Amino acid sequence: MSAFIKDYSFHNLARIGEDECSLGQRSIQNTDASNYMLQNFFSNDCSMKRPIEFATSQPNINFTGGHQVGAGGCNIDENSQLLIGGSALTHPRCRISLLQRPFATVPFLGRGQSNPYLESQLQQGDYLTNKRSVNLLSEQQMSCNYPLIQSIASTVTNPANLVESVAMDGWVRGGVSSRDMFYGDANCSQ
Repeated sequence: MSAFIKDYSFHNLARIGEDECSLGQRSIQNTDASNYMLQNFFSNDCSMKRPIEFATSQPNINFTGGHQVGAGGCNIDENSQLLIGGSALTHPRCRISLLQRPFATVPFLGRGQSNPYLESQLQQGDYLTNKRSVNLLSEQQMSCNYPLIQSIASTVTNPANLVESVAMDGWVRGGVSSRDMFYGDANCSQ
């Protein structure tokens, strides 16, 4: 067994996550995994014929090609030509409308002949006194007082049904005092 010397100075990186051997192995594994995931086996085939054949030969595999630039950037010149310049079909320098104009010319926006009487009526409107709330043409009765049935009218108009002093002689508003009531009871019992 061989002896080894350890540096025991303070503030060194001594956690298990800082072990140089572990970090080296982790970076090797991460590099290999990322290389495997990013490897393009068809990078030299810019036409994508072999990848399309391979993808469509498998069942339940939906093939989607790359967007704009091909694998490895092999068609960057064609993509730039289509995207930036040259072609009038993809990105024109001005706004383009493929629809035909609904009118061949611009309409005339002048005033034409004036009619001051009609224009003042349109600006000021009409003065209407016939409002809907008091319109007599609505064929609905707006009266608050309705004629009563004869039997109800006779009882309502009779003051004996409404005023206590008229209905009974000797009626005292607020009631008879308790002394008078006691005195009346005492006189009645004799």
